[in-house]
Amino acid sequence: MKYKPRGKTEPVESFKEFHLPKGTIVGVFQGNRGENPDLDIVIKYQEIGKRIRTPKHIHWVIDMLIKKEHNRDLTLEFLKYLRDMWEKIEPFRTKKEQLACELKQTTHHKLKRFDNLNSYGEYTVEFIGHLIELMMIMEKTGLAKAFVFKKLLDAMIEERDIFQVVAQATQTQH
Repeated sequence: MKYKPRGKTEPVESFKEFHLPKGTIVGVFQGNRGENPDLDIVIKYQEIGKRIRTPKHIHWVIDMLIKKEHNRDLTLEFLKYLRDMWEKIEPFRTKKEQLACELKQTTHHKLKRFDNLNSYGEYTVEFIGHLIELMMIMEKTGLAKAFVFKKLLDAMIEERDIFQVVAQATQTQH
């Protein structure tokens, strides 16, 4: 996967790709921001027939709210799984870890119990899980006081009103 960053003349290539069912690709690129710019990552994804996109919190949040309207209990269970995942995620500490970019918490096997949620919304739980795991790693690698995911997941699990959830989801991260 390739994309052309703003201000650059040449496209850059992903150093890691995750190929999901139905043809969606999640690409991981070298970033340059935060407290550890050499270990920073940029995440992009592309669905078949669509342009390359940058994931935003609000995208998966809206999808989770749709899923919750159809299966509240399973969605809350999935959100709690993601919240517990926050505690397990470690930042990249070396270039080797970054380039390997292993997803340990969102394997197909670990997410299988949430498959019924795939019937609702735009995204599969595997896609959401992969994005969130990567975004958590990115946040923890680049910020000593990473907090966005934790607060956002707490707001959703506690079923706070839509305005609080959207406010959390649309905060800038870096």
